[in-house]
Amino acid sequence: MERSLTVLLPVCNVESTLVASVREVLEVVSEFTERFELVIVDDGSEDSTSEVAQDLIRRYPQVCTVRHGRHLGRDAAIRTGLEQSSGQIVFLHDDEQGSAVDGLGKLWEAACQCGEEPDRTSQSPDRTWSRLSPGHETARGRYQMFERQTIEQLHCAGQPARPNYMGRQTDSAENRSVLGK
Repeated sequence: MERSLTVLLPVCNVESTLVASVREVLEVVSEFTERFELVIVDDGSEDSTSEVAQDLIRRYPQVCTVRHGRHLGRDAAIRTGLEQSSGQIVFLHDDEQGSAVDGLGKLWEAACQCGEEPDRTSQSPDRTWSRLSPGHETARGRYQMFERQTIEQLHCAGQPARPNYMGRQTDSAENRSVLGK
């Protein structure tokens, strides 16, 4: 069975680059699998990032967005994104300077190798996101890959709030969550 994928984009004040980044990621990831979602977590942006993200979810059914009402930091944005997603494999965008999709194909290939699982991170439940060592990352280090099972074992995320791919309908109100008011 084909594995599902979440691409997690924690962002802040990226109104001028978000559309291009999302389009680039969607173009590349759609070649890997039909079972994917792209989750944008707006970590309290003070520009129009939230409005741009809302426009993107209207255009692309694979995109959802969650917004923190105030800046909570990268670790909180990652946790929020994980709580709002459901892919078996998670690609975490790990650079605030654009999306640079170079190397995503190699990550996906590693995730789907026949009979093999991606290398897992440490199983120690007291480690935080800022200290996780990825199993695989792109050559330029802009994306990291994790298995959801590993993340859940680390107690970094709860159950997925709602999937938005594989033909399931989502309520647009759910895509407009505001957290941390």
